[in-house]
Amino acid sequence: MTSEPRGVHPELRVRLAAEASSVPGARRFVIDGLLDWGRERLVDDAALCVTEMAANSALHSGSPYMHVGLSDLEPAVRLSVEDAGGLVPLPAVAPPPAPRSGDLPPIEALGTTGRGLAIVSVLAEGWGIEERVDGRRIWADLAGDGVEHEVRPPVVAFHDPATPEPAVLPADWATVRMLQCPVQLGLRIDQRLDDLIRELQLIDSEEGPTPPKELGRLIERLVSRPAFARHMGRRTALDAAAAGLEYVDIEMTLPREMASSVRELLAADNLADEICETHQLLTPRSTPEMVSLRTWISECIATQAEEDAAPVPYEEWLRQRG
Repeated sequence: MTSEPRGVHPELRVRLAAEASSVPGARRFVIDGLLDWGRERLVDDAALCVTEMAANSALHSGSPYMHVGLSDLEPAVRLSVEDAGGLVPLPAVAPPPAPRSGDLPPIEALGTTGRGLAIVSVLAEGWGIEERVDGRRIWADLAGDGVEHEVRPPVVAFHDPATPEPAVLPADWATVRMLQCPVQLGLRIDQRLDDLIRELQLIDSEEGPTPPKELGRLIERLVSRPAFARHMGRRTALDAAAAGLEYVDIEMTLPREMASSVRELLAADNLADEICETHQLLTPRSTPEMVSLRTWISECIATQAEEDAAPVPYEEWLRQRG
């Protein structure tokens, strides 16, 4: 069993959907945390390692969620990715050792997963896999000493985890809560956004002050920046729908600066509604209920991320608007 590291800084921890779209968010989270701690020299190696660890979880764990952690070992750090991936056999997530001491296997000879975690093995001072009662945890210690190691199998342990400490975030990140979000209406808005982007980008017309194809590219850019947060919300809503729930509390974590992208996306989406009629798109104009909910979602994210405002449940927000 590996000992839990303790340093000057509390562990940073974030919950993300275990999807490929969350990998950039995991990378940004770790980079921002290291910069907060003054560990700039570790950024490049840590970004590469957490990218491979999070991608491994997203592609192979079969888990709906993953937790990304950054712990202080002073002067080193420990990266970790946890998920409910105990159903995946260990050989599927652990690369083979080098055939001879000091020899690296050809990277192209490794499968996608083995290739990623082989990179972690080379860069990390030590790394391992913990089998837990609630899933699996992959960890890697980075010393920042510039030493590249041979490809090594992970230290494998069985561990009964303690209750995690309350989540701590990098300074410029915020947790946003959307209370009592209507599940089916939220999923309809999300699906319509995908359909709208796809259709706008297929249009050849460049007529009018706002060409549809250009607007489609703009919306796609605005959606892609906080994609990991959006997919966390969608994952929560899908779980709620599967459970037969009418309303659900959605929680997502994102850099505060992304609130501006959410405001821009709302404006672009409203403009797209007008284009849906003027260009006779197949994607229908949003219903008043959809406009109302996406406005509330935008306000939840912007006011909580920028002002640390208290969350306002959807029905209460509607009453306040009269």
